Amino acid sequence: MNRLKRNIIIAAVSIVVILTLIVVVGLNMSSKKSAFLNENTAYDSSRGESSSSEGCETPVAPTLAENKITNESKVITNVFMSMETTEFNSAINNLDSLVKKYNGYIENSNISTINYGSNGKIYKDGNYVIRIPQKEVNTFTVEVNKIGNVISQQTSKSDITMQYQDTESRLNVLKVKEERILELLKKAEKIDDVIKLENELSQVIYEKESLTRSLKGMDNQVDYSTVSVTITEVDKLSSSETVETKFGEKILNALNNSIYLLKQTIQKLIILIIYIIPFALIIAAIFFVIHKIFKKQKKD
Repeated sequence: MNRLKRNIIIAAVSIVVILTLIVVVGLNMSSKKSAFLNENTAYDSSRGESSSSEGCETPVAPTLAENKITNESKVITNVFMSMETTEFNSAINNLDSLVKKYNGYIENSNISTINYGSNGKIYKDGNYVIRIPQKEVNTFTVEVNKIGNVISQQTSKSDITMQYQDTESRLNVLKVKEERILELLKKAEKIDDVIKLENELSQVIYEKESLTRSLKGMDNQVDYSTVSVTITEVDKLSSSETVETKFGEKILNALNNSIYLLKQTIQKLIILIIYIIPFALIIAAIFFVIHKIFKKQKKD
């Protein structure tokens, strides 16, 4: 019995020692990281002071704040709507008013005439690509439903957060590279070296501008949702078929939203598991040792 108590005490002490080591190592790494950042900050400050004293401007490498990677989710929303109306001109005028009301704009529009039916009557058909602020898109689509008989509506979402962050990272690397080339150009004395550095600088600037345009394009896609609206002129509005179609579209939209939320949940769960794995392995090893001790004690 005394031997069993002793083994339990040893196991408990082992657990405490291991957990203490984990905390110490974590604190040590954190302190080293802080020291490293402080050294870099001090180095940048000293470079700025020395350049001021010499009376010339020396480019300073981008700071951590300038190179910050966004943590904000970047999601593109697209809405597709198809509707019919017996008053085509009134419908498109109301649509134009709604676009202005919600601070959006019409990116593209096309109105054509169609001829169908035995009476040979000419009908109009309009296709609009509208950009609406992301925060207003849900309210906007509700209002659009009132200007005609909506026969179908679909909403899709695309998460480009990782693509956006990757582009930001590449842009930050190019900014640092540009500053280094400028530093070398100041020190270069040979013509060949100057030409080579200027060529590299031109390439870096070109790539940097390209990535900047990509970020602006993605920001525009995220900040302004795209609403595609098709308006068809008819003699008579659909009735029961429309209700069934709208109900089916609602089910489809609910399914799409559920899939999107499921994907987001799975991604967060995977990240959480990655964080937990090291600690789970340590705890599992501790319990394994304790199990072995008790098993050996029973045999004795």
